[in-house]
Amino acid sequence: MNRCFAFVLLLLACGCGTTTPVGVNRLGVGPSYDQINRSSLNARSCSDHTLAVLHRYSLAETYRKDPAACVRELHGIACNDDRRDTLLALSEICFNYGKRGVKFKVNGERLGATSLHIAASVYAYLYLLGPGTEPPPTPFDRQFRVACDLYNRSLALAFLERRKQPAFDLQRVVLPVGTISIARGVSDIAVSTNAYETFTPADEFLVRGLSVRNRVGGLGAPLVASRKSRMDFPVGDASAATLFLQVKGGVRDLSAGTCTGSMSIYSPLSRHDVEIDGRRIPLETDMTAQLAYVLENPLLWSLGLKMFRLGQMPFPPGIYPVHPYEPGKIPVVLVHGTMSSPVWWAEMLNTLAADPRLRERFHFWLYLYDSGKPIIYSARNFQEALDATVKKFDPAGRDPALSNMVVIGHSQGGLLTRFVSTDTGEAIIRKVAGKSLDELKLAQKERDLVSRYAIFRPVPQVRRVVFISTPHRGSFLAGSLARSLARRFIRLPQEVLKTGTDLFQITQRIKLPGTLIDGIPTSIDSMAPENPMLIGLSELPVAPNVVAHSIISVKPDMQPPDGDDGVVKYASAHLAGVASEFVVPSAHSCQSHPLTIEEVRRILLEHLKATPGQAK
Repeated sequence: MNRCFAFVLLLLACGCGTTTPVGVNRLGVGPSYDQINRSSLNARSCSDHTLAVLHRYSLAETYRKDPAACVRELHGIACNDDRRDTLLALSEICFNYGKRGVKFKVNGERLGATSLHIAASVYAYLYLLGPGTEPPPTPFDRQFRVACDLYNRSLALAFLERRKQPAFDLQRVVLPVGTISIARGVSDIAVSTNAYETFTPADEFLVRGLSVRNRVGGLGAPLVASRKSRMDFPVGDASAATLFLQVKGGVRDLSAGTCTGSMSIYSPLSRHDVEIDGRRIPLETDMTAQLAYVLENPLLWSLGLKMFRLGQMPFPPGIYPVHPYEPGKIPVVLVHGTMSSPVWWAEMLNTLAADPRLRERFHFWLYLYDSGKPIIYSARNFQEALDATVKKFDPAGRDPALSNMVVIGHSQGGLLTRFVSTDTGEAIIRKVAGKSLDELKLAQKERDLVSRYAIFRPVPQVRRVVFISTPHRGSFLAGSLARSLARRFIRLPQEVLKTGTDLFQITQRIKLPGTLIDGIPTSIDSMAPENPMLIGLSELPVAPNVVAHSIISVKPDMQPPDGDDGVVKYASAHLAGVASEFVVPSAHSCQSHPLTIEEVRRILLEHLKATPGQAK
């Protein structure tokens, strides 16, 4: 017994079973990485890097009791010590107290969060790009990314607020130590900054409904620049941009009041980097936030069925650019299908915009139309919308990019695309009537009406087309019962009813041999496999100066040539003479399928190579 008691005393004397002052707790890699990556960006306390700098100079207690005094002392040290980590510590301290709303008192003046965030962005910039004998950090340095994020977030918080424009001309700004004079720099967004109503940091938005958020790392504060919303415009009028502060001078110049800066706003659609002292610095961009912002319209998402059902909509049919027009960029026009709307292109737009080659060389237009109308009516409207848009943006015809247009149509949209890329001549008239236009012996007014909706010439600016799940020979769902129900369900607008009535009366007078329905057709009638107009169109080649591609959806458990996508058979979507045909294992609505998007990307890159002045 005495021996056991002595052994216990010996263990206690040796400290066995107690927690040591220094050691480790084995908790797994998650908590360890949280500790390693902790900073003011994601926690209330500063990073271990900054704490190490404070410890080095015995400033930890000063930091806790009087942060303003700590910044002044650390700034003074940075003026005489070229180690860059001191600058990063200054940036994080200013950011930390700025986000907490702590006010620094300097020469009797209380500095708010804006001054602290400007200071944080300036110190981070000097750490990354400023002068000094110690070389700048490399991208492999863990603190490199922390410094980039401190710069970006501080810049956004300092200069951007809802309902306000960026303060480009701040002139002399008082910082916790010294001053900086900031002037207006470059602005290369498509329209004047004065035209925008709000500049909002992209970081304020949580994006929903898209598979990925395309955030490209770099320097700068990504933002969404929006103009006043319009009741007659279905998509938001906004641009993606990046705010960038360039600092000239060093930490000693801040103390002397001779440090200067310039505030620029760049469009990620036209550039992805800036040059600073001979170095190419990538810009931080967020294209997804802007796209989600412009599509944030509940009415837009409910338009598809309403437009089909009512035959009319609150917005005029036409082309709506996703971004403001920029000369030199090739238009890509996206045309939706039946009971659909432009929002169905969101996933494709988001993915394609992630490729800098595409977003810097193309701009995307959305064609909005009410898909219940007869296809020949919608096709004529589409052709006129293309003509009007080109004349609006380039009335003098000086932009060669507008003459190399790409049109991509899904389902019924593919048929509209067919009409703007095909010279029909009188082929459709002959197929429907069995006679030439002259042989019909129509009055001039009747002849003009028939010519308008039966004779199409290719739009000269269209040089490449992509047909996606397009029923060139009709849809097997457009049977007699479906067509009859559609005619009862769809309310065609008055102008369409009048045109349809006039055409119907012509067909009755000239006694066409049972080729049309007994009444005014809808788009469902237009897509019936036995429709002679559709048959005639399918037999025609695409215009010789137009390159055509097919993307055909076939259900995953089926194989061409016998398969279908639930709406269109492969045999109907197949078109001879196209430059390429790509089969996607998908149901009919395949616009968001990754393979469809990747094929469209390949086609657009091919178009760049084939377009004069774009192959670079």
